[in-house]
Amino acid sequence: MEEMPRRIDPATDRTAAAHLLGCPPDEVGYCPRCQGLTRRYGRRAQVICAACRAAEAADSSRG
Repeated sequence: MEEMPRRIDPATDRTAAAHLLGCPPDEVGYCPRCQGLTRRYGRRAQVICAACRAAEAADSSRG
């Protein structure tokens, strides 16, 4: 079974979060669902964080 992506706490330094997300710090923003940090801005933006997307996919696969 695959490990679920983890939420990046909003108290995390933006530079550290950007390193985890693989983007510049100015592209980091808050997930509207959980308020965790995500790659919110830029060309490859992921408005909903990976943890929320994975939880949604898991819920929909349960049926």
